[in-house]
Amino acid sequence: MKQDSEDKLAHVLEALENPSSFTQEELKSLFSDKECLRYARTILYAKESLARQQIPQPDIDKEWRTFERHHKKTSIIPIIIGLAIASCIALFFIFSLSKEVEGGLRVFEATQIVQIVKEETVNGMTTVYVPRGMQKRLELPDGTCVALNAESQLTYETSQFGKNERKVILQGEALFDVAKDSLRPFIVQSGKLSTKALGTVFNVKDYSTEEMKITLLSGSLKITSQQKTDSVFIHPGEQAILTNQQELRTVKIPQTEDITSWAEGNFYFDNQTLVEILCELGRWYNVSVIFKSKDCMNTRLHFKAFRNESLASVVELLNYVSKNPVVLEDRTIIVGK
Repeated sequence: MKQDSEDKLAHVLEALENPSSFTQEELKSLFSDKECLRYARTILYAKESLARQQIPQPDIDKEWRTFERHHKKTSIIPIIIGLAIASCIALFFIFSLSKEVEGGLRVFEATQIVQIVKEETVNGMTTVYVPRGMQKRLELPDGTCVALNAESQLTYETSQFGKNERKVILQGEALFDVAKDSLRPFIVQSGKLSTKALGTVFNVKDYSTEEMKITLLSGSLKITSQQKTDSVFIHPGEQAILTNQQELRTVKIPQTEDITSWAEGNFYFDNQTLVEILCELGRWYNVSVIFKSKDCMNTRLHFKAFRNESLASVVELLNYVSKNPVVLEDRTIIVGK
């Protein structure tokens, strides 16, 4: 009996960490034992607590204070009798907007722009843009292979690339497998960091919703901060992070494959904050994300899912592992009570 209980607890713990590997029927059966589920959550939260001691919290307080100031300014609308039609239109717009963010902070915004992959050359510069919900693989003139994640853009000089230097400008996220060339380093300019490599495999992630991260899988990298002109060298299994305070630091990454699982069509979140997870979902499914409380934004989770699943299925899986309710309403994910 004791062995059966331990086996069931192990299965429940595995289901909490990786719900996408179970069917909906299996999840419902496993989670029907509330006491076993409670023990599994306790183990998982203890594991997350230990990991959290080594990972910095995102600067949520600053964004929340900004929201509160804005909300206070816009929640009280002075009604001035004047042009009746114009006033009604303005009040209707403000009322609709405040209703959408009432009691919470909108951290990600869905867009109505048509989502298509674009590639164009202007003044000798080629730009490849990958929209939300899509990925693209391409090969540069020097043989370097690049996988571009959703809402990412890569720019490089068309005809001269590889002749004098190999330099690309990145916005978003990309996985690079750099062709070896000892005479011409490969340079990625992204945000405030410049990354230099010769023949290397590495991942660059630079979205406004989180800290910039560069993860090395093989080879070596020199990373330079433009703002403070300081540099770091990282080795395989290490990650360079540009913090919200613009400090450049390095950390060890136990499983670098997890960082690049997006290129294989997977979501993989290892001890990441709920706000980071949901912004990633918002970017892939092009939906807005609203938190009703800033307290739940810093909650850290282990979560895996396939990118080809429907958003409703992913949200359902997420609710199994999250202490905070996650609700999908039209094109908006709402978190918290």
